[in-house]
Amino acid sequence: MHEILGTGVEILMATLYLTEQYSLVKLEGEALRVAPSGSKAGQVVRVPLNKVEQIMVLGEVTLTTPVLHALLERRIPVHYLTAYGRSRGSLVADWGKNSGVRLAQYALCCNSERSFAVAKQCVAGKLGNMRTLILRYARGREAAQELEEAAQTIRRCLRELDRLAAPSDTSDRMHGLGPLLGLEGSGSAAYYSIFNHLLKGDNWHFPGRVKRPPTDPVNALLSFGYTLLTNQVVSLVHAVGLDPGLGVMHQAGFGKPALALDLVECFRPIIVDSVVITMLNTGQLSSSDFSNELGAYRLKDNPRRTFLEKFEGRLNEMVQHPIFNYRVSYRRCIELQVRIFAKHSQGEIANYVPFTVR
Repeated sequence: MHEILGTGVEILMATLYLTEQYSLVKLEGEALRVAPSGSKAGQVVRVPLNKVEQIMVLGEVTLTTPVLHALLERRIPVHYLTAYGRSRGSLVADWGKNSGVRLAQYALCCNSERSFAVAKQCVAGKLGNMRTLILRYARGREAAQELEEAAQTIRRCLRELDRLAAPSDTSDRMHGLGPLLGLEGSGSAAYYSIFNHLLKGDNWHFPGRVKRPPTDPVNALLSFGYTLLTNQVVSLVHAVGLDPGLGVMHQAGFGKPALALDLVECFRPIIVDSVVITMLNTGQLSSSDFSNELGAYRLKDNPRRTFLEKFEGRLNEMVQHPIFNYRVSYRRCIELQVRIFAKHSQGEIANYVPFTVR
């Protein structure tokens, strides 16, 4: 489902995106009344609450207290991002009644051997999907040799990862995860070193991964997409009853969704990177679609809506699930991955298995 309800107000697969700056959102019966700044009567948009499962607020948009109360009552999460797409935090309802799953999560995270095993699988899923994406694009490319070499580097990292034993000492600054994170870093470096070769033509230059702030259009798209995807996982983690703040690989920090960052790793290449590469290679975006403010790049309003549409379309794309062997959407795959982690935490599944594609 894709509905453009008004300027800066869109529903994409039950996600309401509020992008019009200085809009005011009020509660009107069983609907949200979205009014742009200085709007006239014909510019006001009404969104039925029963069509919304989560809300993404980008930039300076005001939601009144009655609106927030209604959303909390219906357990509809609200994710706040800057106009540049950087996450500021989320408003979610209470934990729910399933405290047992959180106790199991805490027990797993406090057990260095079990948590390390899950962290290994998170890295394996990420690197495996990076390698798959490279091999898909390697066929027929001028830089096929460079792509094959990067794929081989990632494969070597995966082999070393498979042999990596749980740390005997977790008292250091990295809690014993140094070798694991080193392999993740090496594999990721090989992947991003050839990312430029995945893009067609000379219109785009990717200098390597640059995050805060993104200093070129390609990094701006990647950062924006990764933030959107992570917030999707945060919503699902809450829905399952887990604590997003405690993970197995990313260290806990104030307001940091560590578990969501762990579980999103394997999906970033096959969802966000795939969307970015497709949009750039098919001419759906141009350099004029980005603004540059003090060296920080971001999408302008209209092309940002196009990106959101393609991003949601990818989430809704059907794929054969590698574990359950039936066709589901990528969005559903993410939810199943969160539930697999919960079941493993509770001892109902022996091993945590990451989501991978061929």
